[in-house]
Amino acid sequence: MSTLFYSQVNTSVQNELIARGSAGVGDRSTKAMDYMLGKITNVEIQAFDSKPKPGIKIMPTERGYALLGGASVLGNSYMPSGVDGYLNDKIRPSNRIPPIITDVSIAINDQSKSYINKASVSILILDADADLEEMEMIYCKPGRYLRIKYAHPDNAILTDPLLDTVGLPTSDYLLTQFPDVDSSNLLKMNEFYFQGRISTFSFSYNSDGSIALTFEAIGTSNTYADIQVYIKNDKETSETGEKQTNQIGNLYTLLDTEVKNIITAKNKDNITEFEFLSNGTTDQGILNGIPYTIGNTTTPGTERMVSLGYLIQFISSKLMEQVGANITCNDTICKSNLYSKLISADSQKILLWRGKADIMSSTYYFDHSAEVAKSSGLIDKRIMFPNVKPESPGFSDNEDSYPSRIYINLEEIKSIIETIEKQEPKEPTIKNFLIKLSETIRINTGDAINLALVQDPLIPDALLYYDVNYVKSNVNVNEFTLPAFATKTGRSVVREFSLTSNVPNTVKNMIFGIDSWDTGTQKQTAYNPYIYADAETRSRLAEEWKLKYTGTSIDLADKKYEYVQKPANDPQVIADLQSVLKKYVTYFTPNIEASIQTSKAIFPMELEFTIDGINGLKYGDVLGFDGLPRRYTESFVFAIMGITQAVSTDGQWTTQVRCVPRVRIKGNS
Repeated sequence: MSTLFYSQVNTSVQNELIARGSAGVGDRSTKAMDYMLGKITNVEIQAFDSKPKPGIKIMPTERGYALLGGASVLGNSYMPSGVDGYLNDKIRPSNRIPPIITDVSIAINDQSKSYINKASVSILILDADADLEEMEMIYCKPGRYLRIKYAHPDNAILTDPLLDTVGLPTSDYLLTQFPDVDSSNLLKMNEFYFQGRISTFSFSYNSDGSIALTFEAIGTSNTYADIQVYIKNDKETSETGEKQTNQIGNLYTLLDTEVKNIITAKNKDNITEFEFLSNGTTDQGILNGIPYTIGNTTTPGTERMVSLGYLIQFISSKLMEQVGANITCNDTICKSNLYSKLISADSQKILLWRGKADIMSSTYYFDHSAEVAKSSGLIDKRIMFPNVKPESPGFSDNEDSYPSRIYINLEEIKSIIETIEKQEPKEPTIKNFLIKLSETIRINTGDAINLALVQDPLIPDALLYYDVNYVKSNVNVNEFTLPAFATKTGRSVVREFSLTSNVPNTVKNMIFGIDSWDTGTQKQTAYNPYIYADAETRSRLAEEWKLKYTGTSIDLADKKYEYVQKPANDPQVIADLQSVLKKYVTYFTPNIEASIQTSKAIFPMELEFTIDGINGLKYGDVLGFDGLPRRYTESFVFAIMGITQAVSTDGQWTTQVRCVPRVRIKGNS
C-alpha cells in the first residue's frame, strides 16, 4: 500500500488528465470542445463565528456578506432592477453592485517542509459608503473562520466527475476517527474546498472610490498546534478539606502526576519494575524500572518513560480537545523504515524498546565477536531495563518499525519544555515542543526517524505526527506519466512547465568537492555518482558500497561495545554513537540499489507545471514526464510537494503543481 509521501495519483484524475490531453487533438467531440471553450469557475466564501461543523450556519449580518460569490451574485443587488437592484437609489445611492471576489489563490503543501496551507483573497468593494463597515467587521478580523469553495461546471470534466474512493491508508483510517467530515466534498474533481482562519488583511483605496480588500487565511489545522503547553488543573481538595486555588502547570507536571499514580497502583501489588499498556493498545505504554546494571551493583536509579503513542494521545486529550482537534501517532498509520541494527545513541533519553519480539534494538553488544569481550573479562552486552517483562510488541517487526512505540524519558520531556520556555521568541507551544522532540529522536537514531507534524492530504482537520522518511510501498506504486509534451505524446494538458536545479550552498561541496562520494547520511543517495553512471561504473560503485557497508558495520559494533563498557550517559560515547549511526542508516545494506530504493532521497531540483483546475492531486503523489532527458526519467520519480489552486478575475481556475525528484533507479544503461 502506498504511503503518505509516496502515493499513486488517483485513477480518476489519471483518466481525466489523459482525456483532457486528447481534447481537440484525438477527441473533437462537442463535449471536448465545451471543455476547451466553455468553463468558468465560480468561487464562494463563507464566514463563521466558530469552527465550521455540520449544522453550523454562517454568521448573521445585516447585508448577508458573510456569504460572498457563488449563487449570491445571481440576484438581489447584483442585478440592476427589482426591489433590491443596484439601480434603486434608495437601496444603493451610488448605483454600484455589492462586493465581488476578484482573485483567489490557495496553496496546499507538504507541511513537513515548513510550508503551511494558505489562502490569499482579493475582494473589490465598489460602494464603500454602503458596504465597507460590514465587510470590515467580517473579513478584517484575524482568527475569523472561513470556508472557500471552487466550483467548475459539469462540462469542465470529460470523464466521471467523482474521484476513485480508494484513498491513502491514513485517510481511510482517519475517516473513521472524524465522523463529522463530509467525505462527499472531497470526491468531486470539479470542486475544491479550503477551511482556514484569517491571519492578515489590508485595504487599498482606488481613484474611482472603490476599495480593494485583500486578506490571507491559514489552514485551520495549521493553527491547532499553536496552543501552549500549559494546563489548568481542576480544583482539588487538600487534606484539610479546603479548596485549593486552580494551578497552572505545564504538560510535564500533569503527565508526571498521571505516571506517578500508575506507579503507585503497581507498587501496591509489589510490582516495582514494569511495562504498562493503557486502553488495550499496543503503543500507549509506560516503562518503569532500573535501566541497566553493571556487575552486581545497580548503577542508575529508577527511570520513568512513556511511549510516543502515549504522549501524543495525552497531548490530544488534555490540550488539543479544547480546540476541537487531535494529533494521531499510532502504529496503525505511522511507520518507519526497518534498520535491523538500529539502536538509540542515548537509550536513557530515547529507547527503541525490544518488546515481546525480543529484538536487539534495546540491547547493546559487540555483534561481530562477543568472545572478544568475554576473553578480556569485560561485559559483552547491556540489555536496557533487563528486569522488565515486555507487554508491547516491540519497536519493529520483520517489515517496518513503529515510532509510536519509542519510549521517551519523562525527564527529557521536562527538559524540552524548559528549553522552549526560555528560547526567543518565547513560544512554548505544542508545535515547538514536537519540533524539539523530533530533533531528539532524529539525532539519537542517526537521522533514521524524522517526525513532523503534518496535515493529512485528504482530511483537513486531521493532524499526523508522521515519519517523513517513510516512503516504503508494499506494492508497486507506478508513477502517472503526465501528458506534458505534445511533440512527444501527441497530447498535452500543461500550460506552463519548468525544471530548475536548486542546490543549496551548504551541500555544493558534496557535489564538486573531492569528497563528493562521501557525502554523509541520507544525502549520500541523493548526490552520489551512481545515479547518472553507466553500467560499468555502477558495477564498480556497487562494489565500493559493499566495502563501506562492511566498514560501517564494524564501526557500529565498536561503538556499541564502548557504550557497554562505560556509563550510558557518557557524552563522548553518545556523540560517537550518534555519528556512526548516521553512516549506518546510509550503509545499512550491502546492496546499493536496495539502500537507494528504501530512502528514495530527494534530489536538489524543482519541477513546476500548471494545468487547468482540478481537484484530486495531493502531496506525495508520484509523477513521470515523457520528454525529459532520459537520465531524469531513469533516475527519478517526481513527487508532489505543493499545489496552488488559483482562480483569476476572468474565472479561470488553474492548478499549479510543485514537484521534487526522488531518486529511483530504473535502468542500467
